[in-house]
Amino acid sequence: MKRKEKERKKGTEQRQQKTIKNPRLEALSEIMELINSANDSYMKMDYDKAINYSEKVIRLAIKSNFEQHIEEQQQFLINIAEKVQEKYFASEIREAVKEIEKIYNILIEAKQISQAHEILETFKRHYQDKIDLDSIPLIKELEMKDRRERIKNKVE
Repeated sequence: MKRKEKERKKGTEQRQQKTIKNPRLEALSEIMELINSANDSYMKMDYDKAINYSEKVIRLAIKSNFEQHIEEQQQFLINIAEKVQEKYFASEIREAVKEIEKIYNILIEAKQISQAHEILETFKRHYQDKIDLDSIPLIKELEMKDRRERIKNKVE
């Protein structure tokens, strides 16, 4: 009885090893692994790797005629481009905020509260469409300081 079980088990293992290879299934499996790798890289903010994985997905999807994956990866690349652009604007804005803060402080020391406020508001209007200004702590601090100065000096 044990011998028959061993033979049956061995036969099952051999059949599993002799699975028919389907090129589309193999391509799909590889695409899914690449998509997972691309998403992992994206979450780690390693956009270069995410782009490389996505490019491989697109090439394999074109070769295997998986249109849906091509479209998904195109959208994925657009999302990466938006993140990179946002990251660039954030660093550009941080530098600009530092300069605005210097000017603002000089105007406050000179008791030019209205002009200091106007400089801050002009800055905010200029960048409001490019990035969420509330996500930058320096700007929030400067806005709070501006409110305090206007209240302290009774400026509207």
